[in-house]
Amino acid sequence: HLTMPAGVAALRLVLRVCFILWWNSVTVQSSQRNSSCSGPDRCCERDAVCLPMQCTNVKAGRPPTVCDATISNQLFYDNNKKRLSLCDGYNWVYFGALTYGHIGSQHNPAASCHSLAGSNAKSGIYWIKPVHSHCGAATEMFCTFDLMTRGCALVWKHSYMQVIPTNNMRTFSSFNKPCLDLSDGWCNVGRKECIPGSDQVTAAYHHRQLVYAYRGDRNLQLGKSWQEAILNNPFEIEDFCTRADAKAKGVAPEPSVDSNNAFVGITFDKYSPRVYTGNCDTNWQKGKSDCRWSNCHLPSDISPTRSNVQMTMTVYVC
Repeated sequence: HLTMPAGVAALRLVLRVCFILWWNSVTVQSSQRNSSCSGPDRCCERDAVCLPMQCTNVKAGRPPTVCDATISNQLFYDNNKKRLSLCDGYNWVYFGALTYGHIGSQHNPAASCHSLAGSNAKSGIYWIKPVHSHCGAATEMFCTFDLMTRGCALVWKHSYMQVIPTNNMRTFSSFNKPCLDLSDGWCNVGRKECIPGSDQVTAAYHHRQLVYAYRGDRNLQLGKSWQEAILNNPFEIEDFCTRADAKAKGVAPEPSVDSNNAFVGITFDKYSPRVYTGNCDTNWQKGKSDCRWSNCHLPSDISPTRSNVQMTMTVYVC
């Protein structure tokens, strides 16, 4: 009768646990929920997500204070400390902080969209930790990893002439409507100060195709006033506009606060930098006049009509 050395047995247990945690992350990502989870699989349950495997060697909850021969080679997962504990018959062996799920999942939120940029991530919804403790728990954000806006979180979106402007839609509104994609419509992150990032991007799309994007330092007024949409030290990321006017070519989009015409916090212009009245590249409030792309002029390979066609403006934090 051959007995397995304690070290080999422990190694086998560790390898088994690694596989269990990997399978758990796959299961959590796919959100396969099973209301009938019971029996020996229940120790691997995570928010009603069950593992289709036997896992009686892994105990859920805080491990006993004393490690002795009665619980030798047993493993415990401490959810509070997020770590595994292995009893070798004499002492506890800890395997450091462990988390369920891939980085950016609900159980393992990312520090920022930017922190995911080097992980071959694709544009989509990720769980992101807030930058301040008073902001509460992690929240879902739409992170984009396109070449021009890589590692940025979408915090505001408005499709002009497709939705009727209201106060809740303003860039500085505290109203929260999660930004989860680039489809036509509108969204607004109500507490933008909680979103991690040092840069800010304003970008315009025609049917989800990027037309222009400008990046700058994050504005400290973000979430506080109409001035939040002004890019500090702006530079061009991409600009396919064809208007040759020197006052419009290569100019970063800026908020328009024309007292007679602009819907403050929604209307943007792209003409004469640091002049916030008298021009519009999106829409007018009075009479609902259409001036989409008027300061830009779309190229023919994007649209056969150079202006007054579909337009979505966005603001990102990177």
